[in-house]
Amino acid sequence: MLKITFITTINHNVGDDFIREGIKYLLSKLNRPIEYEYIHKHSPITVVKGFERLRNYRISQLLEFILPILSNKDKILQADIVIQSGAPVYWCHSGKPEAHCADNEWYKPLIKKRLCKSKAKFFNIAAGSCQTWESNGKEVTKCPKCSKYIKELSSVSALTTLRDNIASQMLDSLKIAAPVIPCTSIFVSDLLNIKPENPEYLALNFMSGGGHYEFGQKIDYEKWDNEFTKFYNEIKDKEKTVFICHSKKELKTAKTKFPDSETFYSENYVDYIKFYAKVKYGIMNRIHGAFPIISFGRPAVIIGNDSRAKMAEVVGSHSYFVNDMNFEKLTEIYKWLKTGANDFENRFKIIKAQAEQDYLTIFTDSIL
Repeated sequence: MLKITFITTINHNVGDDFIREGIKYLLSKLNRPIEYEYIHKHSPITVVKGFERLRNYRISQLLEFILPILSNKDKILQADIVIQSGAPVYWCHSGKPEAHCADNEWYKPLIKKRLCKSKAKFFNIAAGSCQTWESNGKEVTKCPKCSKYIKELSSVSALTTLRDNIASQMLDSLKIAAPVIPCTSIFVSDLLNIKPENPEYLALNFMSGGGHYEFGQKIDYEKWDNEFTKFYNEIKDKEKTVFICHSKKELKTAKTKFPDSETFYSENYVDYIKFYAKVKYGIMNRIHGAFPIISFGRPAVIIGNDSRAKMAEVVGSHSYFVNDMNFEKLTEIYKWLKTGANDFENRFKIIKAQAEQDYLTIFTDSIL
């Protein structure tokens, strides 16, 4: 029995669920019995069996300091493989102490304190960047803290794969090589055996400013709000639209700004995949709103404000900087999607098949 522990989030962000479950689909193709454990990375004390419900980071830090490490209760010390599952792993925004990837919650307690002293292999899968839109990834070379962390993490990784080209440029600048392969979230529908249904909806996802962070880029919130609203009002009577919301905040925003719209929200990631199976195409701020649509061979674009959105390029779609958006550009994007997005279905079929083969090859080589 192969024992695999995921560093992920649990009941926190459905995007993380999509990434993790996509990895599990790929591992299932190896035809080996596997036992899974999960660590909620924002509360690293969940590495200890029995503490799975504890989600307070400060309490997690305190317990981490006072509790002894018991090998029979530790999910890393008992693992054969530990997998960091997707999400941004590399970022550097100088001038703010919390803006260094070296300061993430999980690296010191889980990797340095435990994994480096264990016999487990470490896989860093679908690791991504989170830089400004115009970044070339080389910011890390000027930051001793982040460059040291990235080198250390890479040195303990038996396998690293990247999900976007900016992450690759960041590692390249430190002379670290790792392949760029589409995010494993494109395989979550395969694990669940959910097939595409008769397409009904234009999916929309709206976030204020187009994303989570600003990073000093002077995001034009008002312009994005006004131009998107104008676009929605133009198409709402032409298309059956739905706002797919990945958080309660997004749900509240959609209901407030677009009160006549249909909305979808759930706390169960499986519900999202079932709903995404009915989507024709999507215009999304959420990266992992676009990727489930794409997983069914249907086109979706990402409008964002940081480098995560550029994951779209790896799966044959497009990403756009939120400040560049206006009614005319949104209309142009919509027409491109509606007319098949340059034969997206067939193009993506090839991309997905190659991604599966690439993952299976490196997993087989690394696990044996």
